[in-house]
Amino acid sequence: MENFLFVTHSRHKVAEAERVLGRRLMHHRLDLPELQSVDVEEVAIHKVKYAHEVLKRPVMVDDTGLYIDAWRGLPGALVKWFVQRVGDEGLCEMMQCFSVRSARAKTVVATYDGTLHTFVGTVEGVIAQVPTGWNGYSWETIFIPDTSDRTYAEMSRDEKERHSMRRKALEEMLRYYGR
Repeated sequence: MENFLFVTHSRHKVAEAERVLGRRLMHHRLDLPELQSVDVEEVAIHKVKYAHEVLKRPVMVDDTGLYIDAWRGLPGALVKWFVQRVGDEGLCEMMQCFSVRSARAKTVVATYDGTLHTFVGTVEGVIAQVPTGWNGYSWETIFIPDTSDRTYAEMSRDEKERHSMRRKALEEMLRYYGR
C-alpha cells in the first residue's frame, strides 16, 4: 500500500487519508479527466487507469458522489457540477417538493498497479432543509448523516471523519492491503 501515489488536487483528502491510514502518503497533483457518469465507481476506475497510464507507477484515487433517492440517484458523481451550477441552496430548493429527503454519500477509493481494486464507503443520510454550517466544502452543508443530527459542515474535523464515507473506503483498503 505504501507504494501507491495518491493522485488528487485536494490537500484535505490527502490529510484525511493520512490520518485514517496512519502514514504519510506520496501524492501528485495530476489533472484527471472527469468521466461524465452518475456512477462514482465508474468515474474512480476511469481516473485511476488514466493516472497509471500517465504516471507509469502504482496509483490510487478517490471520487465521491451524493445520491438522492427522490431523484433516483442523481446527482451521484455529477454532484460537483450540480453544486457549481445551482449551489447548495439551489439543491435544497429543488428538494422542497419531495417528502422523502433520504440520500447517501458514497466514496470509492481505487488502486491500480496493473491490477485494479476498488474500496467503497457509504453513509446513509438526509438532505437538510437549508444549507447549514461553515466547516465543509461543496455539498457538505446540506448532507446530514444518519449517525448525526447535523450536516458535515457543522461538525469538527474529527467528528466529520468519524462519520466519513471516505474513512470507510480507506478502512476497507487497509483491511485488504494490511498495514
